[in-house]
Parts: sequence; C-alpha cells; structure tokens
Amino acid sequence: MCPNSWVIEMASHKELMHPQLNPRRIRPVNQAFVRPTRGTTTLPTNPVFADLQTILSVLKATGLLPIYEQVSSFELGPPTKPNEFYSFFVRGVVHALTIFNIYSLMTPNSAKLFISLRETDNVNQWIELLLCIFTYTLTVFVCARNTKSIIQVMNEILKLDQEVLRQFGIALSNHCNFSIKFLVLIAACQAYIIFLRIKALSGVVSPTTYILIGFYAIQNGLTATYIVFASALLRIVCIRFQFVNQLLNGYAYNQLLGKNPRQLQLHMDKFPEDSLYIYRTHNRLLRIYKSINECCSLIIVCFLGYSFYTVTTNWYNLFVQITSNKGIISTHIMQWCLAWLCLHTSLLTLLSRSCGATTHEANTTSQILARVYGKSKEFQNIIDKFLTKSIKQEVQFTAYGFFAIDNSTLFKIFSAVTTYLVILIQFKQLEDSKLEEQEVV
Repeated sequence: MCPNSWVIEMASHKELMHPQLNPRRIRPVNQAFVRPTRGTTTLPTNPVFADLQTILSVLKATGLLPIYEQVSSFELGPPTKPNEFYSFFVRGVVHALTIFNIYSLMTPNSAKLFISLRETDNVNQWIELLLCIFTYTLTVFVCARNTKSIIQVMNEILKLDQEVLRQFGIALSNHCNFSIKFLVLIAACQAYIIFLRIKALSGVVSPTTYILIGFYAIQNGLTATYIVFASALLRIVCIRFQFVNQLLNGYAYNQLLGKNPRQLQLHMDKFPEDSLYIYRTHNRLLRIYKSINECCSLIIVCFLGYSFYTVTTNWYNLFVQITSNKGIISTHIMQWCLAWLCLHTSLLTLLSRSCGATTHEANTTSQILARVYGKSKEFQNIIDKFLTKSIKQEVQFTAYGFFAIDNSTLFKIFSAVTTYLVILIQFKQLEDSKLEEQEVV
C-alpha cells in the first residue's frame, strides 16, 4: 500500500463515550503534555491558543493579525468585513506615520534623537533607526499578505488537537506562558528607553520629536511582539512533535524489554494502526512547521539583521564609554545600551531555542522509528516506508532560505557582532587619531 494512501480508522462515538470498551485508545500519557481543563465535559474557548490570548489581542488590535471569527472551539473563520476594514485602516495609519517619520528624520529637529559623540556614532544610529522602520514596515506588509495563511496554520493546529482529543481523550498543553513574561519585558524596556530619551532632550522639543520617539518605540515593541508570537507557534508545534515521539517511543526495543511474549504480542498488535496515526500526524506537523516558516521567515531575517546591528552598536557605545580618555562615564548612555541589549538578546535567545527545539523534535521521530521493534515482516515494511519518507525530508527552520535557525544561531550572531565590533573600534581609533592631529596643528 502506498504510504500516502494510509488512512486512520477513528473510534466510534460509542467507544469514545465509554473508554472501557476501547482500551486501546486511552493510554497513559506523560502529564507534561496534558493541559488541565475545567470540568470533564466542557472545553474552554479556543483551548489551543488559550495561553496566547493577550499577545493575540495586541497583534489583532495593531493590524498584524486578522481579527478572525471563532466558528467553534476548534475552528477559526475569516474576519468579517468591518474587521477587515479596521485592519486595513490601521495598516494605512502605520504606513502614513512611517512616511511622516522618514520625512521628519531629514529635518534638523531629528538630531535630538541621537547621542552625538562622533561621526561614526551618528552614522550607526541613523542606520539602526532606518533598519527599525524598514523591519516594522515589512512586518506589516508580510502580515497583510499572509492573512489567510496564518488562519490556516492556526486551524490546522486546532484540528490536530481535536483529533488527539478524540483519539486519546486528552487535551495537549502549550507551555506558552512565557509569552506574557516577554510582553511585560518588551513593554518595560520600551517604556524605560522612552523615559531615558525624553530625559536626555534639551531645549525646546517640538511635537514632531515626541511623535517620532513614540512611534519608534511602538515599531520596536510590535516587531518584538510578533517574534514572540512566532516563537510561541513553534513551541506549540514542538509539544505536538514530542507527543508523537512519545507514542512512537512506546514501541521502541528498549521499552519492550522485560515483557513476556504474550504481553509483547498484545502490545505489538496495536502497532499497525498506531503507526498509521503517527505517520499522518507527523506529516501534518511538518506541513504546519513549513507553513509557519513561509509566513514568518522574511520577517525573521529582517529582525535578525536589525537585532544584529542594534546589539553591535550598543556594545560599541558601551565600549566607548568604558574606554573614554576623559574618564567620565555617562550613566544615561549605559542604561540606554543595557536596556537594548537585554531586550534583543532575550528575543534572539527565545527565537533560537524555539526553532532549535522544534527542529530537533521533528528530526527525532526517524531516530526513534529506527529503534522500533519490528519482529514480523509486516511491521518491518511499515517501518521501512516511514523511514524512507523521513530520510528524504530535510527538516529545518530557515531565515528566508539564507541560513538555518537553531540553537547555534545565537553563537553565530554574537560571533558576527564581535567581528563588526572590531571594525567599528578601528574606525573610532582612526577618527581619534585624526582629531589628535588636528589639535596638534
């Protein structure tokens, strides 16, 4: 039988209502995968994304996500016309403010936004600000283009969880409580950065400057929020890969040691049916994983570039402060740099860990399958088909195809930061030597 034609025989309604009639369906599952529910028969609204309600509300209110309609507990519908108009209006306001801020940067008042130390420092801050504007503008464009795709991804996750609930009688957890913590971190860092910037302003400050500062903070905050959302989606997919791997691991050779022949035979009798379910679910998860990558990869590659430059310039500013010949260290600049470093380093760590963990779990399935006990020819044929399919599938989360994002990405970014930091320091030394020559003359 062709693997693509495999089907899963679902349990009947009678069997689901009376688990004792279908003991093969309800089995012990690691409690780490189980989400506590209120009551035994009532499911919470949108149970899969219950942990993400706050971050979803922020993204929907700012036009980065569509204001979808809830059809049922396990299905989302497209936004209504008024909600579509609202999202379109918000995006229009965003683009208008972006054009206004780019124009404002060309005026003399924009100089108050920068910590003017030397020509090299000003150039770095201009590039950083333009990268922020470009990243957020691109995020808005990509989110508008991927409205249907992101709803489809969320629906696929909901349908998969609904099937798990029917098959095994459990509700999978999400482990996405970190999203609230990161929202608080983003809000706190941006508020503190605004406070430091306004405090450093001198002279008469125009309303345009305040608008530019405020919108700059909003751009940073919303781009960071979308990165947290993408990481949360990956965490949800990672948990489901882990669940599939746990089911498959129950048939591994080391798990079957010590069972008597009768127990072993009864246990392996379930393997053909369960393997079909695992195979289909694994393929669905791979499609969801790929869809998330397609929806978010362009945004992520721009964010990585922006974060790389921000981390580099702030380390450079710290270096300038520490090695200043005047011996005066500005606590204002130190706090400014540390706030930016805290925000972007934590986001880069979260993204790298989420991508790395999901990729690892997706690739672990074939490794577990290779250890499955296949005594009969029928079992071995099923294993061989699954392994052949898995070997041909290269699973990795990429930054728009340029490079893979995994646990090593953070190390690579900081290696590049170190290299670019050395170049900036050399420019600073060259600029200092020119100033000294001018003073001597």
